[in-house]
Amino acid sequence: MSNMGKTQQTMIDSKFRQWFQRYYEFGVIKKQLRQARIDLAGKTILDAGCASGYSTWVIENLFQPQHLEAFDIMPEQVERAKQRGLRAIIDAGDIARMRYPVEQFDAVFTFGVFHHVPEWPQALREVHRVLKPGGVLVGGELNKANADIDFTWEKFAQDLRQVGFNDIRSQKIYFGYFISFVCIK
Repeated sequence: MSNMGKTQQTMIDSKFRQWFQRYYEFGVIKKQLRQARIDLAGKTILDAGCASGYSTWVIENLFQPQHLEAFDIMPEQVERAKQRGLRAIIDAGDIARMRYPVEQFDAVFTFGVFHHVPEWPQALREVHRVLKPGGVLVGGELNKANADIDFTWEKFAQDLRQVGFNDIRSQKIYFGYFISFVCIK
């Protein structure tokens, strides 16, 4: 995984970012899920790249999943997430090499993860593998190129289709800097 700078880490952990994620970004996601007629209440959900666990906390409270797991590649973030006292199983992990069996989750959430992963096409295949038929990849991604790992939204959207996501709903958010998405397997 590419290194995350201190400035970027500070922004991710800021109260400002958390407020916008909870009330704006998740608002867009809930609308996209409603439009797709998807209800995640009582489902099995994975938060891949959970950072300090804030998104995991929001997922737990908004969707009331029957089973929730979360992971991050950075051990210090995993420890911070565990300190939140969530019902989720939280562990260290790599989105490009997940330890979960085939078709385990109804939904996988990722927020700004793929553009940090050098093997992002492999990570996308892994997400598809662990999703049940009809499952959804939900989250947000950077809407600009990361030349270090050859990532662009256009390439990402193309690979979503290639790995088997047949219904891709997306919306530009944060002044077009990010794209919120719901992708159905």
